[in-house]
Amino acid sequence: MHFDYFNVLVFAGVGFVFVIANMLIGSVIRPRRKTTDGLEVYECGEETIGDAWINFDVRYYTVALVYLIFAVEIAFLFPWALVMQGALKGEGPAADAGYFALVEGFVFIAILFLGLAYVWAKGDLNWTLAYDGEAYKPDDRTEARSQVPSLDQLEAENAPAQDSEGDRDGDGDGDDENDPDSEEEAA
Repeated sequence: MHFDYFNVLVFAGVGFVFVIANMLIGSVIRPRRKTTDGLEVYECGEETIGDAWINFDVRYYTVALVYLIFAVEIAFLFPWALVMQGALKGEGPAADAGYFALVEGFVFIAILFLGLAYVWAKGDLNWTLAYDGEAYKPDDRTEARSQVPSLDQLEAENAPAQDSEGDRDGDGDGDDENDPDSEEEAA
């Protein structure tokens, strides 16, 4: 009897030594990063923006927990389906269970759907939540906006000077095609 516990102790000890040995070997072999570029966080080849310690919306965690619950529960349905296959035929270890196990499985599935309906009705699966508060009103910054010229003012400032005959180069001949100034503008 004590030999069984000794096997577990040896197995745990070998596992512990294996992990520690790999960590030590890795710390000796891996290169040292001493520059600021080497110490930056690497995320899919993109440069990091801002601090990594930001608060995430609780909906991410809620959806992850709901997924985890339903994934684990669905994992229980696979062995149940295999046992039910034999139980309904009257074969295997669950031959006596028969329709009781079938009803029990459907009750289990009904409880899962009730849980899904509850989470859905509560609004935990909505990515965009309704906001019942006061509408957002930005600060009144008319002073800062008054200094920015309008589009018409910018176009008037940047438009080429034209005389009354539509001559842009101002030589009075009316043809801008042969003028060296217009060729430079076109290029």
